[in-house]
Amino acid sequence: MSNHIYELRVYNPFLLSGALIVCVLGAWITMRLVARVSETSGRQRVGWYFLTAMAGASFVWCTHFAAMLAYHAGADVNLDPQYTVLSLVAMFVAMPCAVMVAVRLRGRGGCMLGGIILGLGIASMHYIGMAAYHIDAPVVWNMPLAIVSVLIGIGLSAAALLLALRPVSLRREIEMTLAMVGAVAGLHFTGMAAMHVTMHPHMQMLHDNEQFQAIGFAVIAGSMLTIIAGIACFVIDGSVRQESYDELHRMAMSDALTGLPNRISFNERLNQEVATADQNGEQFAVIGIDLNKFKEINDTRGHAAGDVVLTTLAGRFSALLGEGEFVARLGGDEFIAIHRTSDQAELHDFVNRIQQALNQPIPIDDYMVTSGGSIGVAVYPVDATDSETLISRADLAMYRAKTDLQHTIWYYESSLDQNVRERRAMGDDLRDAMTNGQLSLFFQVQTVVATGAVSGYEALLRWEHPVRGSVPPTEILDLAYENGLIIELGEWVLDQACQAAVGWDGDVRVAVNMSASQFLLPRFADTVQATLARTGLPAGRLVIEITEATIQRDRPRALAMARKVHALGVRLALDEFGGPKSVLSMLREFPFDKIKIDRTLMQQVGTDPAMAELVRSVMIAGHALQVSVLAQGIETPAQLALLSSEGCDEGQGYLLGRPAHAPMAATVPAPAAPTMPQAFAATPMRAACAPSFYPAA
Repeated sequence: MSNHIYELRVYNPFLLSGALIVCVLGAWITMRLVARVSETSGRQRVGWYFLTAMAGASFVWCTHFAAMLAYHAGADVNLDPQYTVLSLVAMFVAMPCAVMVAVRLRGRGGCMLGGIILGLGIASMHYIGMAAYHIDAPVVWNMPLAIVSVLIGIGLSAAALLLALRPVSLRREIEMTLAMVGAVAGLHFTGMAAMHVTMHPHMQMLHDNEQFQAIGFAVIAGSMLTIIAGIACFVIDGSVRQESYDELHRMAMSDALTGLPNRISFNERLNQEVATADQNGEQFAVIGIDLNKFKEINDTRGHAAGDVVLTTLAGRFSALLGEGEFVARLGGDEFIAIHRTSDQAELHDFVNRIQQALNQPIPIDDYMVTSGGSIGVAVYPVDATDSETLISRADLAMYRAKTDLQHTIWYYESSLDQNVRERRAMGDDLRDAMTNGQLSLFFQVQTVVATGAVSGYEALLRWEHPVRGSVPPTEILDLAYENGLIIELGEWVLDQACQAAVGWDGDVRVAVNMSASQFLLPRFADTVQATLARTGLPAGRLVIEITEATIQRDRPRALAMARKVHALGVRLALDEFGGPKSVLSMLREFPFDKIKIDRTLMQQVGTDPAMAELVRSVMIAGHALQVSVLAQGIETPAQLALLSSEGCDEGQGYLLGRPAHAPMAATVPAPAAPTMPQAFAATPMRAACAPSFYPAA
């Protein structure tokens, strides 16, 4: 009988294809996970190590096991479960160790050492797995080919690790995936080629083992689930990282309070606009915006109110933006905008929209504030041919608008450079003058008219500039407001005036005028009290002067502060009464034909002599200005008698007639005037004009 020996080498194409798919996907995600390990640290790195070990060991073992089950040995085959599990354990140990060495040592040396560990791990897994593959036929091993398989695994594993730790790109991903696939598949099929199964003629050819096929597909499915889980983790982490990066980038490019673009974002946009304008021959404008009363709002209302102002204005600016328009917050109360157009009308419209947004009242709790703002405009390339100069000139125009009481918008002109530089220099000089003692106080005497006795002195601020000489007080105050020095300056004046008054004889008082910004500060009363304690001046010898404008700015706050200061024993004076901004000036200048006395005054004339005198004064002033006086809220005969005795022209109220759907007849007789109220009993009557009363709603 013939001793002819032959070998079969046939594979199940379905299992082999499944093994190849697992190998490619597993190699890709494993190498991407290796890259992620290198990008993390601490506990997060430990988690990625574990996930890399899971995905790597799973795909390598599955590729080997599925390909091995796909192999038709032509003889009876049994699997040793212990060796099969041991082969999987070998990969679970080798994979994280190899990655750890490569990541920690970095460079070619680290990747080579990691490649040796990983290659030996793949080889161990393969040949332990082959030891579990018991074939009922003689097996002969080609040792040189087996050694070549191990070298293939080591070399390509080292190459895959080296590529995975380089900056990621599409080409790098393809290269590292192919290297890892080559390490696993190359070692496996070279190792399989080193195994020779011999069949004798008398051995029976076996058909496919359907049980092995089922096991192979189950292994592929399980491995795919592990790989998919790894891919999902990688994708989720990548999405989270991208979202975090986007959020960090947004935070870096945006103002934290208002959400508007910040200075960095503005500079990027400005460079883009310059490049676009140069390329297309277009123009664009930079608009500088500075809030006029922001510091005052912060000082008097607190920083929370200032934040409300900033966020409200930011929302308004964002809402008004159109195509080619951009607004950013540079910091503090400074905003800056860009408007891309060559049409002057469109530019003026945009600037006017900004001004309207600035001038609209802003509600804060139960009160309203209006910030207002100064706007400076410079056009590229008309006013400047580079971005730095353009910003500077928009800033110059804005500063000019800030110093001009009549115009809050200024377009850059070449003449502004010198004027603004001088103004800024004066602001710096004022700061130095406060530090170096160049400011001084003069005192103007106040006397009792009847006797000529000195009653007090008013403190007046003076500044002798080393170059310009004497600077007018109004200019000093304007410079102090512009440069944020008004509070500091006011406190200095108060302190110096009190120190000077301590040395005066008798009860001579000192009067100090306070700006609205300082008087409305929540801490102003404490400042006054501390100044009096420090200087030793009795509270009754200090007079704080405020203007009607201060009261009108915030009446409730001004009233509360006035009461606090008065409670200290300090006297209060109303300054500039009858001046250009007073109510008396308004009566004199406006062509009013009638003054209507409010009903709240009339309700108190019968019980409060001071209110009765006030009503009398209003009627005297009206008649002096030849303006008719109408009293509202007449509800009692006593009130009517008072008005009649003082010559009031007209009246309305429930005593004379209640509101009705239709006007009452003009023939209603006037009620008889009763006796004079007690509040006026000691006051001689004026000759009264014949009053005429008409019932009104």
